[in-house]
Amino acid sequence: MVELNFSQIKKKNVLLLCHENADLDSFCSASIFQRILSKHKITSTIAVPSHMNEQSIHFAFKEKISFQKNPDLTSFDFIFLFDFNDFEQLGKLRSAFLKINQKKVSVISFDHHVIEKSSIDSSKSFIGRAFSTTQLLLRFFLHHFDKKSYFYCALGILEDTGHFIVADKKLFEDFALCLERSGKEFSDVLSFTKQIVPRDERIAFLKAAQRAEISEIGSVIVATSTVSFYQSQAASKLLDFGADISLVCGCDEKLDTCFLSARADSVFKEKNKFNLVNDLLKPLQKRVGGEIGGHSGAAQWKGTHDYLQVLQECSFILKKKFQ
Repeated sequence: MVELNFSQIKKKNVLLLCHENADLDSFCSASIFQRILSKHKITSTIAVPSHMNEQSIHFAFKEKISFQKNPDLTSFDFIFLFDFNDFEQLGKLRSAFLKINQKKVSVISFDHHVIEKSSIDSSKSFIGRAFSTTQLLLRFFLHHFDKKSYFYCALGILEDTGHFIVADKKLFEDFALCLERSGKEFSDVLSFTKQIVPRDERIAFLKAAQRAEISEIGSVIVATSTVSFYQSQAASKLLDFGADISLVCGCDEKLDTCFLSARADSVFKEKNKFNLVNDLLKPLQKRVGGEIGGHSGAAQWKGTHDYLQVLQECSFILKKKFQ
């Protein structure tokens, strides 16, 4: 892990880059770090490859936090990545990122996801066991936090855990600390994470439910389905309907790419010591290749195989583990 020396960053051009379709955890993390840098009299720019989700846009508007889209990477001396450490989440900036000279531009990531071989540079990462990147920043820079930083941290924690679908004792302690020191009530944090689900997203949920196939592997209830968009959200909804594990696939025919979003119920996960990345997606990757990412209760795979084969392979792996 790299050690951060703020004096080396002074009088440098600093970019705080969120991942494509940045969520609250990513954007709040960048906002926290911008406040920390400001305390050291270091100016910085927050940016996203092309867009953020609705909650992040709402947050940026309410908190009056400015950001850029599609920045010129060559104009910066330091690039900090928030909530990701792989090329796929760079979106339209991927080709530009691959061209920058990392001897001249220092790239450092803050990420709570599993490090893979495809990670941009794991030697220059702030990595730790955390449920959100904002929680990770709290661990590393607690003494640099101010009231707003604690508030932003609480937002990232609440949203990236799916409102505590995945959590442990330490997470609740950190969240309580953030509420206390931010001077906010839980309702204040909750109001930022509420969102009106768009019509097309609701339709995707209904289609996923309609197409869902339910199987029992031992005592484990597994729901599989397919939708063209919103795979991750649909997978989370299937857990709400009662599945222990949900697997939702979608394909982009233009890119010849298949996407799999996987979710595991928190109670089931803890009871069975089950980890989606280690127990399902890594074995899947060995069998069919592709790229994986995520953590124990929420993870994803991307590759070129047909979705039927992917779901069949997942079924084989789960049967081997639970039967």
